[in-house]
Amino acid sequence: MRRAADGFLSLIAALVALSVVGLPIWAAVTALLSDLVPVWVWGPVVLLGGMGGIIAASFARKAVRGVHPMRDRRR
Repeated sequence: MRRAADGFLSLIAALVALSVVGLPIWAAVTALLSDLVPVWVWGPVVLLGGMGGIIAASFARKAVRGVHPMRDRRR
C-alpha cells in the first residue's frame, strides 16, 4: 500500500512539474508566433522544455517504481 501511495505522489509531482514548465512554454511560443518577442527566445524556450521534460520523466519513473518523490530508493 505504501508503494502505491508513494507512486501516486510521484505521479502528482510529475504533473505539477509539467504544468509549472508547460504554461510558460505555451505563453512564450504564443508570443513567438505572434512576433511579440525576438527570434532568439526560441533557444531558452527549447532549453526550458528539455529541462522540464527531464524532471517530469524522473518523477514519472519514480511513480512507476513506487518511490516517494523526495526519496531515491523505496522505503
